[in-house]
Amino acid sequence: MSSQKIIEAIQKAANESGVKLTLDPSTYNSTLKSLNIDSLNAMSIIINVEKSLNVRLHDDDLASLKTLGDLINSFEKVMK
Repeated sequence: MSSQKIIEAIQKAANESGVKLTLDPSTYNSTLKSLNIDSLNAMSIIINVEKSLNVRLHDDDLASLKTLGDLINSFEKVMK
């Protein structure tokens, strides 16, 4: 699956969670906190993306998520 599909799934999940999020390469190094994504919103987004892509992130990956890029990379890793 392409990175674009993952990014689209994250964007859709963020919108469904009420988070206004612009996904472009300039935001990938931004921390989730700086993007106004609290832990509850982050988990909601992750769960919705997992359901959408029919995958599950590993607990180790969840614990290390700091940036938007980390989130994208975690989904790319599990999709391989």
